[in-house]
Amino acid sequence: MACSADGLPTSEALSLLHEDISIALDEYQKTEAEKNKGFGPKSVLYEAFHHKSSLSVFHWTSVIALIVEGIVLLVAFAACNDPRYQHLPAESFFIFLAVILNVYLVWWDTQLRHKEVPRLTHNVLKDLKEYHGNVLWSAENYPHLHSPCITLQWTRRDGNTVNLPWSLLVRGDIILMKPGQKVPARCRPMQFYGLVASSTLSCDPL
Repeated sequence: MACSADGLPTSEALSLLHEDISIALDEYQKTEAEKNKGFGPKSVLYEAFHHKSSLSVFHWTSVIALIVEGIVLLVAFAACNDPRYQHLPAESFFIFLAVILNVYLVWWDTQLRHKEVPRLTHNVLKDLKEYHGNVLWSAENYPHLHSPCITLQWTRRDGNTVNLPWSLLVRGDIILMKPGQKVPARCRPMQFYGLVASSTLSCDPL
């Protein structure tokens, strides 16, 4: 990618950010689809019902025990003609209903946990696609250059040096490093007129 000392325009940087997030999201969803095959340790079914899962609140053993209890109550009712046991079918029904309701709620909650990040990421992508072409950010829209926050990076954008959050760095961004500062991405040194070669880098965010 060709770079100039002015850095990337904001609209181009947001387009690159949209592209990179889309690629990462596709890879994540493919990985999740592989994990959810069968009853593997990272699958939804495992997390929801396996007795060794730290995230499970309703283990499969509890499901089996409650179903057996409901069946035993029905068998006891069928084997006894005593009117004192007429309530057993109703108790059985409520046990089965509670099992079905709990299984559904636990599975639904686990599904939500697995889908929350992709859903929120889709919302971010939608906003980026909608607004990247008409975003007008000036240097005043960014945090002060001497902000003490360690997750802000001096970056060249639209011909200005701005304090950019690490999460908004994209491929081809030109950053300026201060002595002792941690590099936020994979970078290579660059040299431009008016910039110090040893402290100017072009980055590909990790």
